[in-house]
Amino acid sequence: MLGLLLTLLRYLFLFLLYAFLFVVVRQMFFGLREYPAMATPAAAGRSPGNETKPLHGSREAAVPKPGGRLVVLASPDPRLEKGMTFYLGERITLGRGEHNGLVIPDPFSSQEHAVIFSRGDQYWVQDLGSLNGTYLNEMRLDRPTVLADGDRLRIGGVTFQFVRWAYEVESSQ
Repeated sequence: MLGLLLTLLRYLFLFLLYAFLFVVVRQMFFGLREYPAMATPAAAGRSPGNETKPLHGSREAAVPKPGGRLVVLASPDPRLEKGMTFYLGERITLGRGEHNGLVIPDPFSSQEHAVIFSRGDQYWVQDLGSLNGTYLNEMRLDRPTVLADGDRLRIGGVTFQFVRWAYEVESSQ
């Protein structure tokens, strides 16, 4: 009787192990389906043939997408040039870690500093418990907050402007 019980427990353990591995692999593949943030120099009057620079080696060309975007206003790091544009999807994490959708190579940003996500027709920003804080229009965030056109988001020494509508990108340059 004890042998039968141990055999059943072994099979149960194996089943749970395989179920766990299945869920992990499934989540990895769903994560790969998300589109990475795209970075482009947003210079006024650029020629139509200019290529865009994808973030982290993506092979997709950046096509202007409906929705929000972040435009770099100031950065001490040469990898984030003034005018670079990052298109936002459903959810993007910002921080110093290489696994983020938007990597901010600033010593004052945390590995996972903040997240921008869409809920309905609005974009929200939330600080992820960073040590130095996330600032929206120079006010430190303490809860998820709705982003409005023209809002300035500061993480470490990098300042972004949130732009919601395409015509505003061209008029703000």
